[in-house]
Amino acid sequence: MIKPDVIVVGAGAAGLAAARDLTRAGLRVLLLEARDRLGGRIWTRHTAEGPIELGAEFVHGAIPEVLGIAEEAGLPLHELDRSAPQPSQAESAPRQELMSAIDTLLAHASGGEDESFQHLVDRVDVDPSIKARALAFVGGYHAADPAKISVQALVDNTAADEGPGSERQFRFANGYDGLVTALVDQAVQERCTLQRNTVVTSIAWRPRHVVVRTASGEELTAPQVVVTIPVSLLKAGAIEFSPRLPEKAGAVRRIEMGAAARVSLQFKGDSWRRGGALEEDGFLMTGEAPFPVWWVSRPAPRAVVTGWVGGGRAQALATLDEAARVSAAIEGLGAALDVDPSRLREELRGGFSHRWESDPFARGAYSYAGVGGRHAGSDLAVPVEGTLFFAGEATQSDGRNATVHGAIASGQRAAKHVTGAR
Repeated sequence: MIKPDVIVVGAGAAGLAAARDLTRAGLRVLLLEARDRLGGRIWTRHTAEGPIELGAEFVHGAIPEVLGIAEEAGLPLHELDRSAPQPSQAESAPRQELMSAIDTLLAHASGGEDESFQHLVDRVDVDPSIKARALAFVGGYHAADPAKISVQALVDNTAADEGPGSERQFRFANGYDGLVTALVDQAVQERCTLQRNTVVTSIAWRPRHVVVRTASGEELTAPQVVVTIPVSLLKAGAIEFSPRLPEKAGAVRRIEMGAAARVSLQFKGDSWRRGGALEEDGFLMTGEAPFPVWWVSRPAPRAVVTGWVGGGRAQALATLDEAARVSAAIEGLGAALDVDPSRLREELRGGFSHRWESDPFARGAYSYAGVGGRHAGSDLAVPVEGTLFFAGEATQSDGRNATVHGAIASGQRAAKHVTGAR
């Protein structure tokens, strides 16, 4: 094994992006991953009929951090037709109303002291139906607890969602894991050593010297380390730092981890197309449990229909195994389409889900800023004595947290900080 200049902990999008850029800058990298696979919360299952996503699915916007990697690797993308007509005005209204509702509530946000979104909802005089839609948006889209999420950070998220190119949306035609493979392949191979099934438990450090200890008792040393594990693991103290990092611990306390659940149903028939309620590039928003949002991840004849729920409503599914989640999704889709669930079961080729909340190396879906945490991600990202660096989607306080492109940008930022500190 090469003697590393930098150890990168975590081979999700952030860690892979950091390793790629560091090796391209001429540094030797040891990349440690706790799982036996790469990609973190990007996880694609490949079937004979095509890829099925268990984690990230969409590229939200014409984002250079993602599209640039895809272009360099020659990865085909499918752009969703956002101008495609919805099956009826009744189906298209909910999405428009959700976006309008959140804008209406945030217009009442104070420019001074931060507050939770729930506090904002409770204090303003707005039609109850608008409040209900806004709360559904925050719980579903942001996977957040309205009583915890920062209003000021929500303003930043909304601004980022309305940036240039944000109206465009893509999928990876051959699976999101193509992006993972591309990041690995684009690193300078002779300068990067990858070590899977390696759980980091502690990091002892002094300026320009770190000792990374693993669950197997291995000790690995380097002058610098980049930590990219999810904020949920930092909150749980999964890695012990010696000396301790009280400022980082304070930042971590102000960042929350959201809950979300998704189930993808693979069909051989077309009962799911009843009445045209679901189209290839459209969303069906029923607001009903267990999955209030549905979309077509892959059209007929190899159709995959995906159900989604975020926030507190996702917790009801957290304890269910995959079979029970799939069964709940079939019942929910049947109700949404007014189709007998037994017909859907007859046409089902497979159901796919993953319990991210109980995944020991994720412990949730993606991050959001708690009250007073508008800049907590940036605080977490500040380098420590040119030796310790933090990356990952939660370290983005520019509204790009909770996204793959935010994770990639954070890894690129960390790599620049590392090289600038040498």
